[in-house]
Amino acid sequence: MLKKKNLLVAAIICLCLSNGNTAFGKNVGVILAKIHNSTQSAVIRNKNAVANFEQGSNLYKQGDLKGAEAAFRKAIELEPNFAQAYIALGNTLDDRGKPQEAIAQYNKAISLDPQDSRGYFNLGLTLARLNQLEAAIAQYQKAISLEPKYAEAHYNLGNALYTQGKLKEAVTEYTAAIRLKPDYAPTYTRLGNALYDRGELAEAVTQYKKSISFDPNYADAYYYLGNALYAQGKPAEAIANYTEAIRLAPKNPAGYNALGNTLYAQGKLEEAIAHYQKAISFAPNYADAHYNLASAFYAQGKLTEAIADYTEAIRLDPKHAQAYTGLGNAMDDRGKPQEAIAHYKKAISLVPNDAFTYYNLGITLGRQQQPKEAIVNLKKARELFQAEKNKEMVEQVDRLIQKINTQTN
Repeated sequence: MLKKKNLLVAAIICLCLSNGNTAFGKNVGVILAKIHNSTQSAVIRNKNAVANFEQGSNLYKQGDLKGAEAAFRKAIELEPNFAQAYIALGNTLDDRGKPQEAIAQYNKAISLDPQDSRGYFNLGLTLARLNQLEAAIAQYQKAISLEPKYAEAHYNLGNALYTQGKLKEAVTEYTAAIRLKPDYAPTYTRLGNALYDRGELAEAVTQYKKSISFDPNYADAYYYLGNALYAQGKPAEAIANYTEAIRLAPKNPAGYNALGNTLYAQGKLEEAIAHYQKAISFAPNYADAHYNLASAFYAQGKLTEAIADYTEAIRLDPKHAQAYTGLGNAMDDRGKPQEAIAHYKKAISLVPNDAFTYYNLGITLGRQQQPKEAIVNLKKARELFQAEKNKEMVEQVDRLIQKINTQTN
């Protein structure tokens, strides 16, 4: 019996390949507003401090972070109790890659004005970027307790909860953010992602389309809409949306990778390969694109090329279980069963519940006259296929076990 071929890696959950608002992958931090307009003029009487704060705000908006930092520090020097200046300085330091210094500034602002929700909110953003999600969530919740209509806090709280896999809670926060700020397109996309992950594809599609209605140039929404349509079995519509996402964000590799997957599924291997290679040209360290490219080469029987890209995927992501399985398949076909067995076992050590890897390992072991070990792995594959209600594969495994038993008795 033949081995099962490699499954492509979908792009919806795992990609964070670009920075900022154009990222196709899930990220923690599309920030609606970092610096509010208030200069505390009702509290801060030092006009020079306010002037420096305003200068820093303008420089920050212009992207002159070094100049903004100097201006905010001057404002604080002139008025040591200027809480908003500490927040602004924290934002600037965070953007300059100094998150710990930023955290210190936010905490100082909070100590000066514990009723100002902005200090907690901005502290939450920095903690989230450091992947300190529980701490970030606590800060967002504090901000919301002080300002229940703080749309940005609800939105970013939703992002943090989503990253933790708390989909129900994330949906609640995204919905609150939409109610408070109904024209912000990314919130609909993030809500769509949470609904997608819950298996609510039709509702996810609705949210992605709403996102596009508010921002027809929002590439992320087209990309995720493509994923949802593909999952619904609508490849032509998926291709149209991936193509639009690529048009709007031509240097983002995720769109090319997803389009490649759709073309692969249609048997258009050369076109799929071209798109995977395009993705890699923009992101050479994109492990999943190397894996998918290898799988397309494998489907064409190009074992040398397939092995090279499976190996590269593993180098980039040593925990890429599917790449080990793919490499095992290619090595077995290359006449190197012992290497194949080692790769299958490595894949299983990383993902112990992948039925097809046990199945392929069992086949290779059977060919190597190791019937007992082959049957152990095939029975494990059968157990997993049965749990997945894959009746066809259960029957196929049963036939294979019977064949091995017949040959050895």
